[in-house]
Amino acid sequence: MSVDEQGDQLQDIEDLRRLLLEAGQNRDVLGADATPTASRLPRGGSESPREGSEPPREGSEHFCRRLLEQMREGSIELAPDGAILHCNRQFREMIGRPAAQLIGDSVLDHVASDQRERFAAFFAAPEAASGEFEFRRADGSMLAVSVALGAPAEDARPRLAIVTDLTQTKWMERSFAATEALREREKWSRLAVAAGGVGTFDVDLITGANRFSVTMHEILGLAPDQPLGFAEADAMLFEADKQDFERKFLAACAGAKNGEWSHEMRIRRMDGALRWIALAGQFEFRRSARGVVATRAIGAAIDVTDRREIEDSLRRSNERLRLALAAGAIGSWEYDVAANVTEADQKYREIYGFPADMPLAPEVVFGIVHPDDVAGVRASVRSALDPHGEGRYQAEFRIRRMSDGALRWIACRAQALSENGRAERLIGVVSDITEKKATEGELREKARLADQLAGIAASVPGLIASYRLGADGKASMPYASPNVEDIYGMDAESLRQGVDEKFARVHPDDLLRVRASIEESARALTVWRESYRYDHPHKGWIWVEAQSRPTREPDGATLWHGYLQDVTERKRIEQALVDKEARLYATVEGAHDAILTVDEKGAIQSLNSAAVRMFGYAKAEAIGAHVETLVPVRLFGGRKACVGARFSEGAETLGNVVETQGRRKDGALFPIDLAVSEASYHGRRLYIAFIRDLTERRKIEARMQKLHAERLDAVGELAAGLAHELNQPLSATAIYLKAARRLLQMPVDQRPANVEDALDNAATQIVRAGQIIAHLREFISRGEPDKTLQNLHDILDEAHELVIVEAKQSNINVAFRLDAVDDRILADRVQIKQVLVNLMRNARDAMGVSRTRKMTISTSLSGRSMIRLDVADTGAGLSEEARVSLFEPFATTKPNGLGVGLTIARSIVEAHYGKIWAGPNGDGGATFSFTLPLAAMEEEE
Repeated sequence: MSVDEQGDQLQDIEDLRRLLLEAGQNRDVLGADATPTASRLPRGGSESPREGSEPPREGSEHFCRRLLEQMREGSIELAPDGAILHCNRQFREMIGRPAAQLIGDSVLDHVASDQRERFAAFFAAPEAASGEFEFRRADGSMLAVSVALGAPAEDARPRLAIVTDLTQTKWMERSFAATEALREREKWSRLAVAAGGVGTFDVDLITGANRFSVTMHEILGLAPDQPLGFAEADAMLFEADKQDFERKFLAACAGAKNGEWSHEMRIRRMDGALRWIALAGQFEFRRSARGVVATRAIGAAIDVTDRREIEDSLRRSNERLRLALAAGAIGSWEYDVAANVTEADQKYREIYGFPADMPLAPEVVFGIVHPDDVAGVRASVRSALDPHGEGRYQAEFRIRRMSDGALRWIACRAQALSENGRAERLIGVVSDITEKKATEGELREKARLADQLAGIAASVPGLIASYRLGADGKASMPYASPNVEDIYGMDAESLRQGVDEKFARVHPDDLLRVRASIEESARALTVWRESYRYDHPHKGWIWVEAQSRPTREPDGATLWHGYLQDVTERKRIEQALVDKEARLYATVEGAHDAILTVDEKGAIQSLNSAAVRMFGYAKAEAIGAHVETLVPVRLFGGRKACVGARFSEGAETLGNVVETQGRRKDGALFPIDLAVSEASYHGRRLYIAFIRDLTERRKIEARMQKLHAERLDAVGELAAGLAHELNQPLSATAIYLKAARRLLQMPVDQRPANVEDALDNAATQIVRAGQIIAHLREFISRGEPDKTLQNLHDILDEAHELVIVEAKQSNINVAFRLDAVDDRILADRVQIKQVLVNLMRNARDAMGVSRTRKMTISTSLSGRSMIRLDVADTGAGLSEEARVSLFEPFATTKPNGLGVGLTIARSIVEAHYGKIWAGPNGDGGATFSFTLPLAAMEEEE
């Protein structure tokens, strides 16, 4: 409320109270002068002069106080000494104290201590007055108020004071203080630089002579040659501004501020126009016998009427803005960056749910912001306070209102005010946009659905359409989406007129069926589904698939809404799939190997004729049975080797061939090769097992193994007779060499034979021994091994079975450490098994006289491409001399050994591109090791 409005309201209240009191006094006088009547007499029958006048006075006072209680401003009744006699609810809320703590106190006790002297002078004024002061609230904070004080009454009645809360007004003043300061500096800058609009004057204070520029004459409304004296100038001053101007002028003339002065005031020009001018001047002083006196005044003036009008308009706009904020449920706030304090109006606190007396700071606000929005709000504030940015703060976020915990959407806008390149304040407004957000969300959802429907209708590969069959039998398509020409090759308008042309293009073999299905759908109101061939004007014959749902209209017509699409390509693919399936079925049925499909649980889904022949089960018997019915679990070497295990070992093992056993319907087991691949079918995993019967191959291998064993037996026999075979050439060689030596010791003329002949005969015998050995190697060696995919651990198991009896008889403890994750190799199974048997038997023989007899067989991966196998014993170990020639032919550490076993083992390992060696154990004994390439690496190569 402005000061004028406050004074008017106070005057209206004083006038009302005065009229009420006068009315009560008049009734008292009338009651004393008039003749008492029965109706006016008290019920007791006697008349009292005071009883006739006092009640009206009490009624008027009570009525006035009721009016004061309903005011938006605070009101207090003060005794002549300043004591508070009564105060309304609004004043009590302003101060934050109950009436009991206010009645009887001096009003000065609640005024700021540095303003009490000024308030006492203000209260002592003999007339009505108004002023701005600060009252101390109960919590110690200071409240800026405007006080309008009524004139003192002659009969010492209480004085009425109207108190208005200036918190919001002060906030608005501070908000625009920076702007006002900028305008002030800008004003004086313009005075200095706008040479065309600045008038200058020079007055000699001693002689009274003066000089005014042409612009100064124009500002004052004078003719260029019209003189201006002190009297004329004084007459032009606006009366309300004269006193303040003279005070500043005389103070500067007396030397204040080094003689500088400036002032804005109104003048009444000679032409009668009221103008605002801004004056700035400087006195020159001269020292005389009377002291320092002003002798000259120079200065400048500018007409600021337009600026003042703009400022007045701005103030009116600011007031309208304040009213708009209040009417629009908009809260205002200001954040002091240095003090880290936020000041806000009541509407701001209502929006956030903050108590009226709660101190505010950014962290208090952040504390109720939704956790998902806090980071964004903080970032927006930092951006606004960034001196390199635009200083604008704008954010929309959610809060949990402090008063009731309600989730609300908040919109906040602010502008940073900077000084010296640093943001000092943020001034902004805030509003609750929860309902707006909800409305926007609904509108967006509706728009999104509408866009989706339109997009679906325009983007689906088919046609969305309506088909109407009238009660009179006339058919049409009231609606068709933009794809109508792609499906029918006709425009939507022609189909709205009728569909006869469309039906004329339906294939004759399909037309009767299509019409009959439409009639049945119309009769029973059932979903219509149909596929038919259509002669498209541009594409030729195509397949159309349609589906729609009918509804009955009030006029008896039937209306279908549905979807149609060109399925020509799908029909072609379906036919191609049928043909492909027929070819695949013929391929599977004609395969020699058994082919099974198995689901994730191991249930057989299908099998071909070869599987029926191989296992002896009919298809009806096998389908649905578990796959282990055909490929049972078999344990060997401590590991599971069944089809179920192959399925669970992981994708890296799928596709590899594994050797296992199958079981026929009669229970007979037979060897098979099993390869499993994975396929996906309708989101489920299926396994396809390819099974090859190895019965015939095993018979052949058995025969070959028998032949090889016989060959090895022959080698043993040959080795046993090898001493005899080699003894002759070696003995003959020794004899010839001894004879040659004796001949060399005899004189030449006494030699009975030639030495060269003896040496030639010895050489002949040595060649003969070499030929015997060569024949033996040719008998043992078979050239390049017959390599197939094998598991080294499986071969090890078979070799162990061959020597396990001998090991037990020798009280040897055999331990396995099979750490190799991948043991697949490409190898000749018989040859590798022979190497393993040879090494294990050598280890057994080495521990013949040992107290501790333990054979340890281990596997491990050697790098990425090789697998290593070690056979360690606890025997006497190997000497360094024995290690050097251990793998040389006929080198042996056994008393009766021939020295060919390790040589053959080395030949086999090297034929498989591996390496074999031997070394001592850390705790005694020896370890024989060899490496072989992994199958995966050989396949990559």
